[in-house]
Amino acid sequence: MDGKQETFMNVKKDITRNQMVLFGAGMTGRGQVAQLAFEDGWRVTLVDKDALLVDRLRRAGQYTVRLLGNKPREVLIKGYQILHTSESDAINEVVIQANLVVTSVLEPNLKDVAKILAPALTSRLRSGIYDPLNVIAAENMGDSSTTLRNFVWQYIPDLLIRDSKSIVGFPNSMISRVVPIADDPLSIITEEYSEWTADRHGVIGEPPTLAGLEWVTNQPARLCRKLYIHNTGHIVCGSLGWLANYHYIHEAAQNPEIMEHITSAIADSGEAVSAEYSFIRSEVKKYEEHLLGRLVISALADDIRRVIRHPVRKLGKEERLVGPLLLCEKHNLPQAGLCYGIAAVLAGSFIPYRFHEYDNQAESIRKALERFGPIEALKQLVGFQPTALTAKLIADAYEEIVKKYIHQGQNVTKTASR
Repeated sequence: MDGKQETFMNVKKDITRNQMVLFGAGMTGRGQVAQLAFEDGWRVTLVDKDALLVDRLRRAGQYTVRLLGNKPREVLIKGYQILHTSESDAINEVVIQANLVVTSVLEPNLKDVAKILAPALTSRLRSGIYDPLNVIAAENMGDSSTTLRNFVWQYIPDLLIRDSKSIVGFPNSMISRVVPIADDPLSIITEEYSEWTADRHGVIGEPPTLAGLEWVTNQPARLCRKLYIHNTGHIVCGSLGWLANYHYIHEAAQNPEIMEHITSAIADSGEAVSAEYSFIRSEVKKYEEHLLGRLVISALADDIRRVIRHPVRKLGKEERLVGPLLLCEKHNLPQAGLCYGIAAVLAGSFIPYRFHEYDNQAESIRKALERFGPIEALKQLVGFQPTALTAKLIADAYEEIVKKYIHQGQNVTKTASR
């Protein structure tokens, strides 16, 4: 480091290996990231904004994760530290000592995390610690870590920004496991299946070793395979399940007609992903079949409202339905299943729902449909202009779904009641 930074150099602290700071003590945070880290011998500090959750976890000092699969088992998670987001001094200290930071907070909360993380990183540098540190945003989006990085740089002092960029990495990540909302925060039931990758190209220094975290050099391909199959299947299942008045994902997946549409949509995606990224088609097919088998597990009571929230974002051009559809158009592949899924998301907006708080994205879709119809609504909402063939498939599917689930003798512009 050059002389300009010497003012902030103190005696360098030793960083104990395998210390993780995890922002977000929600279901994926506790039920996947923390569980994997704990079983691999990492010391985990959880940070969350929910004061009641923090107090409950702090008082208990432990919680259980029950993993469902071929060999169900239960993991007792203990020895963690948990902090509230207001405890800035303590957060700074654990980030100073960490060699991996992970977030699991949902996309809208990344900016708030950056406001807390940036001062902690600043404290780390001012403590004289210039060991590389990687920050992984384990969110359900393609460029989550890049997004977080851009927020963080806004709050780092100009004097330290150059050093920050040279020693703090933000490798993009993909994470996949169904972790339904738990009635008891101290008892989580989830699937044993876990997929978590991070981009080796985005790492500063040597990538931390953590069992269950796979460092890959083809992160965009792995992300698309997961997003365009796993998430595609879930959104089609959730949207049709919501229209059919189901409450849980497994209930909808057990409906043969809904399962047929799920299978069709992810088959379209599988063909597209295989063509775009040169995956072996038979291997992708196994990936599809594995998802279908997991969807129907009744012990995983996954609330449909959780799956279908933020529908405008999920209709984005790089998201789980339109993303693979664009690849189908590019490679001249079948696309009717994906078009039906898009139509289901659109039609589902006519049935209002609440999940913690009202999702106004559904309301914006409904208003756009009333004003423009399905094809122009997609253009207005997410900038997607389908081809003539795709537009017809979406419009026909939308009309079919509306007649089946919404009309029931009423005008479609009237909001359906639950």
